[in-house]
Amino acid sequence: MSKKYNRLRKYEFLILNDSPGKDTVDDAIELIDTIASKNNTLVEALSGLFIQEVFSLLTTQQQKVIKATILEGATEREAAIELGVTKQAVNNIKNRALKKLRKHFVSTEPFDQ
Repeated sequence: MSKKYNRLRKYEFLILNDSPGKDTVDDAIELIDTIASKNNTLVEALSGLFIQEVFSLLTTQQQKVIKATILEGATEREAAIELGVTKQAVNNIKNRALKKLRKHFVSTEPFDQ
């Protein structure tokens, strides 16, 4: 499936090749504009769904800590100040949340046979 999306990315460019109009004297001039999407909409949508799934597994406090420290890149100290708890509490909450996520997403037997 990734090959398909990589192939489609090659063709994301939309090339508009049109003459400026019949009113101009020089008909040999062409307007060529390249428009490229800076965002991969499919990836953004899948990422959003994945983040929603992840957050549904966590408590509200864990969601806040993960959002601040991982998604927004804040330090544990900054997150602690924002949430009104100690740095150690942020560290413990983050570790519990990550352990919960690992347990959920990493299974020892991927296929039941």
